[in-house]
Amino acid sequence: MDNKKVPGEDGITGDIYNHTFKILPKSITAIYNGCLRDRVFPKRWKRTKLIPIIKFGQENSYEVSKYRLISLLSVGGRVLEKVMISRINHHVYTNDYINKSQYVFTPQLSTTDAAMAVKDVVEAGFSSGEVATLVSLDVEGTFNFAWWPNILKSLKVSGCPRNLYNLTRSYFSQRQAT
Repeated sequence: MDNKKVPGEDGITGDIYNHTFKILPKSITAIYNGCLRDRVFPKRWKRTKLIPIIKFGQENSYEVSKYRLISLLSVGGRVLEKVMISRINHHVYTNDYINKSQYVFTPQLSTTDAAMAVKDVVEAGFSSGEVATLVSLDVEGTFNFAWWPNILKSLKVSGCPRNLYNLTRSYFSQRQAT
């Protein structure tokens, strides 16, 4: 865990967490394995501390939109989320479920890679006398509006390991409740 990140409401920093793991690696690992085995995402790890930050240049504004919210989650929950993401990614990549043209949420790929792929397609089209049209969208907050039932259905249909599927379902149900 990044020691510079601000802790959640429990006050446990990345530094404390890293030191604890060095002293008690088997105990910490057992906690996470228990969460995966029992398909439980502890509710206290999903509690969020919201901090409103005023956007630069909008200090004198009376609009609510002048604030940007920062969500502080506990380090324990962030670690479990990373474990879940890692295991889901392993399942997805092992079974070749990712489209080769996907750049978002794909390890080792960036917006630069996406831009270079577009450049290659446009150059190939121009060299053969074709016309190219590009539409680009930046949809703010898309992940926040993802339809969780469909994500869960896709995981189930893809044969995602049952314990990971149920833990993900637990995570999403708590996320919607907050």
